[in-house]
Amino acid sequence: MTQSFVVDPHLRAIASALPGFHWSTEELLAHAGDRLSPKLVGMMHKLGVDKRHSTLANYPDVLFTGAEPEVGVSASRLAVRSAHRCLAKADVPPDAIGLVIGATSSPGRLLPSLVCDIVAQMPEIPRSVDTLSVGYMGCSVIAKVVETARWYLSCNPGKFVLACFMDAITSLSPPLPGRYVHFSEVEDGARQSTVDAMHGFLFGDAAVAMLFEAEGEGPSFGPSVSLTNDQPEDTELGTVPDGGSDHPVVFGRRLYTLSPQVSERGVYYASRTVKEVIANGKSSLAAPVDASALLMHTGSKHILDGLCDEFDVPTDSAKVSSSYRVLREYGNTIGCSVPLMLAEPAHRPEGEALLMAFGLSFSAGALSMRIPAGGWTP
Repeated sequence: MTQSFVVDPHLRAIASALPGFHWSTEELLAHAGDRLSPKLVGMMHKLGVDKRHSTLANYPDVLFTGAEPEVGVSASRLAVRSAHRCLAKADVPPDAIGLVIGATSSPGRLLPSLVCDIVAQMPEIPRSVDTLSVGYMGCSVIAKVVETARWYLSCNPGKFVLACFMDAITSLSPPLPGRYVHFSEVEDGARQSTVDAMHGFLFGDAAVAMLFEAEGEGPSFGPSVSLTNDQPEDTELGTVPDGGSDHPVVFGRRLYTLSPQVSERGVYYASRTVKEVIANGKSSLAAPVDASALLMHTGSKHILDGLCDEFDVPTDSAKVSSSYRVLREYGNTIGCSVPLMLAEPAHRPEGEALLMAFGLSFSAGALSMRIPAGGWTP
């Protein structure tokens, strides 16, 4: 009888790539002129975002003057840049890669998928490599990717898994030609216009590549806990309803809806999955506050503050500094947010960290990450 076992994926290497075009919140507000009410301007400052990168070379003009988008770097090229940097750091032969994962909720095109475009642009990877597209899982995709790597590596000893996270959401931001006010100032039924304005300031674009192996000297990831649509209606907390087969005709820029309950439900999903990681014995920690770091998806500063309160961790604690810093420097980058925290060029001391990601669909995933003796630097 053959004994089966499941490995904990180890991180061999990680690298990020950012578009060269970026704008501060103050620069976007200057382009907006008097389109935003003073109260809405205050809300934009409270999002916790100081700067965001965009694949568009003319992002402010697209937002505020109706200019045609000028793509400065394609979505797939951005992902490939991160993959090349990751493999250069990993020092492994490309033919040892058994699986390539492309993870995105904002692909450059619907077909071919991101993962197929990545392989096409990386001739060094074997044409026989297994590929998987993990699409439209929103901000929670990191947990899904780690679990996929876990099962693949358990079944394929000696192979590596290359996962490329990419989200380019700024190009989908709706134009803002009119006058926009705070949620508290809108008339009944007009909330969507404020959501449109917030979209232009909250999100940013990025790519991160991670190379996983079954055994190694890098951090290892424990089993995850997932939660998807705890309440059936949660699937409608946020939507992008245009462009699917149910809506085959799209007029103008795509619509992005957001419920006023999304912050409250986001905190619920994140806290519940984290607590279950601990309660189910998937972590050696007694409580979230005992983690060496809490890497929390950057939904907004309001959500991060709520999670800190939930976990009894001060917002200025070093445990959560990566979460706030990534939000501040890059904005909400959807599925790339937690990977960007892992890619920060900072030394992480030995210990056990907790990762949590949550977002539209509605889904969440949490897992532990064990930093080896002596610490780890990406």
